Amino acid sequence: MKRYAENMLAALGSVLVVGCTTAPSLQRPREQALAETHWQLVSVDYGNGQRKALTPQQRTRHVMTFNDDGKMSLTLDCNRGFADWSAGPIEAGNGALSIGPVASTRALCPAPSFGEELAADLPSARGYTLLPGGKGLTIVTDRAAFVFVSTDFAATGEDALVPGTDYHATAQVPCGMHGAEPDSRCFAGVKRNWGEDGTILVEVTKPDGSRRALFFNGTTPYGADSAQADGSAGWNFSVARRGDESVIRFGPESYVIVDAFVTGG
Repeated sequence: MKRYAENMLAALGSVLVVGCTTAPSLQRPREQALAETHWQLVSVDYGNGQRKALTPQQRTRHVMTFNDDGKMSLTLDCNRGFADWSAGPIEAGNGALSIGPVASTRALCPAPSFGEELAADLPSARGYTLLPGGKGLTIVTDRAAFVFVSTDFAATGEDALVPGTDYHATAQVPCGMHGAEPDSRCFAGVKRNWGEDGTILVEVTKPDGSRRALFFNGTTPYGADSAQADGSAGWNFSVARRGDESVIRFGPESYVIVDAFVTGG
């Protein structure tokens, strides 16, 4: 799992995923980017295509606040928790993060619940990525990546989009650049019924911050955006099926996309 966390930290250099009552502006001192921010847990990404998404009701029961005195308060479903925290200066949206042991109440919450998991994993935090404008936060631990949305941007209606984004779903997908196998992780978002013909768009943010658009007809990938500027105009596009996922190779780039992420099934 440590290798997964290391790959996640490298891939998150340009992304992440969604989280604040006072939205953290990147104009604040770099070492205070998380202070006085408030977040709801949106999803947990375990790698290898394994991901759990919280319902809007579950999100409101899994909340995290970074207080400016170095203390963290947590709503862990039916429990409450506290911990110490410290963060390094933020650079290009990323920073080091240290969270101490979580002390919490011990009530038995009805399943499904993510409170115990959150309390157990946060002390192994390796770092964080903050979305521009403070909309989202991803914390990478030894075991998983926890994706949060700012409480300022949390959805309150029936909007099916991921809060703070224009995507119907987001995830960290396996990816590889410069001819490498898809052993790293890249942030991806899906827009269903993006085209008038029902085309589904999957946008992948590459480690250098640029984006690659992948086009799907149902669960079948059929193309990618290309341009003369980056030399991709003449790249070959190929797809191999592996169980319920598509392994896409576009020139020297490779991506692994799970069917359920594309269609929501």
